[in-house]
Amino acid sequence: MDKLINLFNSILPISETDRILLKQHMYLETIKKGNLYSEREKICKKLGFVVDGVFRVVRTNSNGDDFILYFTSEGHFAVDIESFTNKIPSEEFIEALTECTVITITRDTFDLFEKTIPNFSKIISQLKEKALIEKYNLKSEMLVDDALTKYNKLMQRQPSIIQRIPQVHIASFLGITQYTLSRIRAKK
Repeated sequence: MDKLINLFNSILPISETDRILLKQHMYLETIKKGNLYSEREKICKKLGFVVDGVFRVVRTNSNGDDFILYFTSEGHFAVDIESFTNKIPSEEFIEALTECTVITITRDTFDLFEKTIPNFSKIISQLKEKALIEKYNLKSEMLVDDALTKYNKLMQRQPSIIQRIPQVHIASFLGITQYTLSRIRAKK
């Protein structure tokens, strides 16, 4: 719990009373490899701060093909922010690619924090802004970069992921075949 509270406190101060409230209402959750943290077509009712493990965030097109939007791992959040914020059915699912441990905040708890913790909304707003910029930059790079550059950037941003998840997921995320990924990795 302290990792997440310290993150909040690094953005704006959190009082000791508010720290206690946070600890009382957040909980540690373990998600087994292959299980979903958030389901498509259901309203996302929780957000998780990843303490350990790797998730993939996936959208499915009208043909039933899955597309990995991004991976989320330690120190990042696992949440469909649009579904969670607007209370609408999710267009994506979040799947554990490894066993994962997350600090979970339910929608009701989130609402309680917004009402009772003075800086909470501002903290969340800054975290959303940072995540939005990261996702925008990632998507921009995915559209213009070649396969080798995409792979190198993934290695720079999330080096531990390369060793912890199957090549099929890395290739899918990068928009390349497993064969192309094997060739890139062989050159390293």
